[in-house]
Amino acid sequence: MKPVKLLIGGSPCTHWSIAQGKNRETTAEGLGWELFKNYLIAKEKYKPDFFLYENNKSAASSIKTQISHELGVDLQYINSALVSAQNRERFYAHNFGDVPQPQDRGILLKDILDQDPQGGLVSPYQDKSHCITASHGKAVIWNSLERHQRTMIPIRIGATPDQRGEVSNYAIPTTEGALGKSPVYRVIDGQVWIKEKAYPIKLPDGHYIIRPLTVTEVARLQTMPDNYCRAVSKEQGYRGLGNGWTAEVIIHLLAHGLGGIARNTPVEVLSMYDGIGTGRYCLDKLGFANVTYYAYEIEKSAIQIAMSNYRDIKQCGDAFDVRKKGWFLTA
Repeated sequence: MKPVKLLIGGSPCTHWSIAQGKNRETTAEGLGWELFKNYLIAKEKYKPDFFLYENNKSAASSIKTQISHELGVDLQYINSALVSAQNRERFYAHNFGDVPQPQDRGILLKDILDQDPQGGLVSPYQDKSHCITASHGKAVIWNSLERHQRTMIPIRIGATPDQRGEVSNYAIPTTEGALGKSPVYRVIDGQVWIKEKAYPIKLPDGHYIIRPLTVTEVARLQTMPDNYCRAVSKEQGYRGLGNGWTAEVIIHLLAHGLGGIARNTPVEVLSMYDGIGTGRYCLDKLGFANVTYYAYEIEKSAIQIAMSNYRDIKQCGDAFDVRKKGWFLTA
């Protein structure tokens, strides 16, 4: 039986992200565009039946317009907040036809957080997480607040029951100062003071410790299994997840694109900039039982995560190899 050919990928968005500031690329040229061209060249040579491309919504309009033109399809914008506890706005280019937006599952940040190891419980005031970053070891609260990216979680200390008898904050006895090695921050009138600078923050008045998200919690934000990154350090796990896809968005798109294909049909996948193998996980979740999966990825920790979950992935190396004369899929 002839396999269905699927091309998936999302070239690294570092050069296009609004977080780059003055070094951000805003036209269809430079290293960011060359990375995208590898995907485009792979599409031209591989001739897939279906394709899916993803990147950050914050890319400049001129770049997104050119991507739409090169791939010959309109871009679809989806916020991961519809299927997860994370605000993560991305655009998707695919030939799946008219795919509706995912239904809002109403998942909040409080739904995916573990009980705090120091005894705190998640407060119902939490809404959605900001977009997670790919940095864990250097996560600091002021960076999270300034960039509106979620790497840290506030834990209210000194709880009191609300009128319904439920704990609305956190039952951690402490005094203003420090809780072990954790600094305590005071929120007054919607502002928190850190290093003599005030930052707006949507928290009730009170005292807080602020801790990093755990790798397990970040996996849940990306709708991945809790132990998916068990093979690497927490810093590497955080990086791999932060650079990756929200699995349930990809599952939603693939479910429509591949909806008419029997689950025992051979599926051959070319994954450009594969990262931690989220595409392989999504196909597994959709029930495809006969998948040959070729992955282009060079980051060792990402490969380690992918291979620890799916030993059948065929690692191919550097995505620039698709430019070689006579290129064909091999591992």
